[in-house]
Amino acid sequence: MLKIPFGKSESGIFISAKEAKKEESYFCPQCSTKLLFRAGEKNVEHFSHPPESNCNNETILHKTAKGLIEQAIKDNAQRKRSIEIWNSCKTCGKNFNSKIPIGTFTNAAQEVSSLNYKCDVVGYREEEIALGIEIFVTHAVDENKAKELTIYWIELSAEDVLKNSFYWKPIQKRLKPVNCRTCKNEILKIQNIASKWGIDSNLYSPIKEPVTAKYIAGVETCFKCKNEIPVFWWDGIPFCDEEPPDPKPKTIKFKYSKKYEGSYWANTCANCGMTQGDNFLFLFENGPLFGLPLSKKEAHNK
Repeated sequence: MLKIPFGKSESGIFISAKEAKKEESYFCPQCSTKLLFRAGEKNVEHFSHPPESNCNNETILHKTAKGLIEQAIKDNAQRKRSIEIWNSCKTCGKNFNSKIPIGTFTNAAQEVSSLNYKCDVVGYREEEIALGIEIFVTHAVDENKAKELTIYWIELSAEDVLKNSFYWKPIQKRLKPVNCRTCKNEILKIQNIASKWGIDSNLYSPIKEPVTAKYIAGVETCFKCKNEIPVFWWDGIPFCDEEPPDPKPKTIKFKYSKKYEGSYWANTCANCGMTQGDNFLFLFENGPLFGLPLSKKEAHNK
């Protein structure tokens, strides 16, 4: 007989064998055959399948995992439980867990089409599909489907779902880019400091954001007046002798440096005007913008 970890109650709810009651009836998630509930001093609680069934472990596992995910999303929609999801920070690349708050989803369904593909389960937000969920048992989402699905989606291991259907650790995913808490706080700090000193937020992106903006911002403490100030990276530093692109932050100025023995476009303090040297900002290992791309000059200036 097949040992089955979850059965469906008469009301269609998935119940684990550990939570089952002997006086109630439970049914196979795949074929709806009535299951036998086994529990006792010598037996770990489990459901078993009558031998005449054509079900197999793979189909039961897949069907059960789909049902548990659908149930988890509906519990979220009914404001019963949040869902935790494992994700990657778009800025620093580190993995972290975040919560999908209660009420994020409004409904769920199985076997829903998205263009030319069907998703095992989808979570809705109003009438729109907010997320597609694929369940992996033996066949992963193939390359074509992964590229052509136009919705956000994740693929979960069926075994992981059975362990905890409210904790999602994708083995494949395409999710909306997000930041971890540390990066969110750093970005907010950069924006607040830049705003304090009158730097237009349209002129820069926070540090380590995709390098599409002309300027990427960081925060440093001025060595002279000790104020926290915004500093900027742009294509051409360190020791940039060509004028940076306009419009540029007002704290970027053409300054003479005794150490450099020449003038270059440099970051200056928004409060006292003191030059914040490129040696410190971009070349020293503890510099606030250390690790960002350097210009063709970095080799002989290091």
